[in-house]
Amino acid sequence: MGSLILCYHSINYGQRIDPDTFEENLKALKESGFRPIKLSEIHDYLSQNKPLPEKTVHITFDDGYADNYIYAYPILKKYGFFATIFVVANKVSEGIKRATYDELVGMNIANQVNKLIEKSHFVSWDELIDMQQSGVFEVGSHSLNHKACFCCPKIHTFNSDNSYEWFLELTNDRRLGVPIYQKKWECTTLCMKDDLALRDYLADFVKNSGGVLFFRRRDAKSILRKMAKSYIKKHGLDINYDTQKDKEERIKRELQLSKQKLEENLGKKVDFFCYPWGHYDADVIYELQNSGYKAGLTLNVGLVEKNTYPYLLPRVEVRADPRWFKKRLKIYSRPAFAKIYSKVYHWI
Repeated sequence: MGSLILCYHSINYGQRIDPDTFEENLKALKESGFRPIKLSEIHDYLSQNKPLPEKTVHITFDDGYADNYIYAYPILKKYGFFATIFVVANKVSEGIKRATYDELVGMNIANQVNKLIEKSHFVSWDELIDMQQSGVFEVGSHSLNHKACFCCPKIHTFNSDNSYEWFLELTNDRRLGVPIYQKKWECTTLCMKDDLALRDYLADFVKNSGGVLFFRRRDAKSILRKMAKSYIKKHGLDINYDTQKDKEERIKRELQLSKQKLEENLGKKVDFFCYPWGHYDADVIYELQNSGYKAGLTLNVGLVEKNTYPYLLPRVEVRADPRWFKKRLKIYSRPAFAKIYSKVYHWI
């Protein structure tokens, strides 16, 4: 019997999964007969052939948001489930210990929590130690910085509202109209440096066309695509890529230094890694093994089975609709159905 690994991110009101929905998910798991299991037990099942009970589940949280501590942690304790929180080592907060959900009962919880989260959107070292010592949580690495970069000259969209955080972190360019190319996690590609002249050309056009008001037009992005295509046809595209050596150095830094920083601050070995955005390649997997990680978690759907490669563990990313969740539990309760579903879910 395979084991199910679930993937969550933020647990908060106004987010895709709110605390009430999360609690309903845990109730549904209990009612469906799923038993909680630690990620280390799943690894032992794969590496040492240790048997698992039928219908086991492990819960993971990506990115290390503060609301995982405030909301998800007490709910997990209430229902007796285990989880792994995959944190970005350089984004863990310093010197913060927030009130927990239990301590906020009787207050206007949503407002109080948002005030607490304003201090930092990410969990702190003290909070991680608390979670780890409880036995409910294991802590894993989600890289040192979790940065993306442009991977090719295909334009994905244009900056219309500064909502692409990874783009702003990469370019520090908040001008409206600048092109946003397709991205990958920076450890899985030869990063592309884009054409600054094209950025200037499009940004100036939008500025002179009303700025933010320009994007009220339904055809705004279509106009920008035509302009970019015309510019490239006339001037070409001045882009450059870094080298394989640059990429390999990034991989070592992101994998090794994140592991080192987490272990030094938490006083416990970090064995598991979660690929940012689910992106991975052979170079990353090689270095993951070389750096001493026992397993890597993907966003490939499916159950963990006996022959699953430890560095490509599948997970199911949870959606907001409780009905969707319950239907998926029925699928993953039956390994044969789960195997079929994992091959066709892209088209469902």
